[in-house]
Amino acid sequence: MKHSSQNSNTLYLYLEPYTFSVVSRNDVLIYNSLNRKILEYRGAAAIADLISKTEDASEGFLAEIIVPPGQSDISTLLSDLKESFSGDLVSLQPGNKPSVIRPKPVIKNYPPAKDFPSFSADDYLRNIYFFLNEDNDKLCTNYRFASEQFSCPVYNSQGYSEMDFGVVINACSPHSGVGGIGLDLSGSDITRYSRFSDMLKQARKLSLPLTFHIPLPCHEPDLVWNALRTVRSRVSFYITFPDGPSALREIRKNPEFIKKQKRIELNFLIRSIGEYQSLTGLINEGGSEKTFIFPYFDGLNQGFFKENVFLAKNDILNLKPNQQQIYSRSLINEHLFGKIFIKTNGDAYANLNHNSIGNIRDARISDLVRNELYDGQSWNLTRMKVKPCSGCLYRLFCPPVGNYELFMKKFNFCDVL
Repeated sequence: MKHSSQNSNTLYLYLEPYTFSVVSRNDVLIYNSLNRKILEYRGAAAIADLISKTEDASEGFLAEIIVPPGQSDISTLLSDLKESFSGDLVSLQPGNKPSVIRPKPVIKNYPPAKDFPSFSADDYLRNIYFFLNEDNDKLCTNYRFASEQFSCPVYNSQGYSEMDFGVVINACSPHSGVGGIGLDLSGSDITRYSRFSDMLKQARKLSLPLTFHIPLPCHEPDLVWNALRTVRSRVSFYITFPDGPSALREIRKNPEFIKKQKRIELNFLIRSIGEYQSLTGLINEGGSEKTFIFPYFDGLNQGFFKENVFLAKNDILNLKPNQQQIYSRSLINEHLFGKIFIKTNGDAYANLNHNSIGNIRDARISDLVRNELYDGQSWNLTRMKVKPCSGCLYRLFCPPVGNYELFMKKFNFCDVL
């Protein structure tokens, strides 16, 4: 409705470029990514209709204000927007309606042109994981459930197999020396790899940062120190119960551990509150190594897993992403993007919970990257592509879809939906 005034101007509502909105039926959430203010309206049909119009590019991201007598919820909205610096009114003469300039989410080099005139896999890669061996022996059974939730180490029910390291060299040589790309060497237990020493010699020729993923306990702990003698290398240990803690205490006795601890990462994989409580002393015994604790689902610990992994509504709202994160998450999955995993048989995956994107024995890394960018399931898996998240009022705040959800085929790890 045009408001009567001396110049007969029309009032339009606009949201600031750094303000985001989600409308779900008659519920509305408005988020200011600069000052982190959140406005929420439930069962407000008039507000939902108005805010939907501010997101309409064909209307210039402007919504004409029509305020029927007694429509207090619109008045409340206008006041809230102004006080939170999230939006405001503009008075315009008829026929002079401009467009609000809204940023467009753009990620450098993504996606590349279909004809790949200057395609480079290096623009998209972050980590290349090679599984040098796979097994199902006693030590590996600790990772039977964890491997698909964390990708490393890996469990294979089919028995022992190895990859020829020449395959790794041939695949990675074109990417040697490229900044921002890391080579991750993993498996069921790579200290059992039959050509471990030769592998280290060859790996040193690649100008790529190396990370060795090793479970504890492992078969040959002394080989770990050989790995750390490689320049630009680090070791990421995975410790599970009941045998992992004693193996860690033993390996800490080695003088090399003290010398190299800044290049050592400890990942504790736990499945009960008892295991968590036993970690306090174990962690305090350490030095400057990085330490992470990850709960995992073993098929039986639903209560523990829900308590420690699921997010409450307040947890989600407190995440308060910035503008760049919101735009990024609208296009790609920040957790999964840029990672390629290659198993001993050559099959490659952008995520171990999804289908193969090719085989390294008859495809280059660049081919695998191309396959994932255009036909894959992982790198562009956003909340808008999974249910019930796509219809959730709080989807702007949630972290990207992760391995927990893919493993369990359940995407609402929260108490909202």
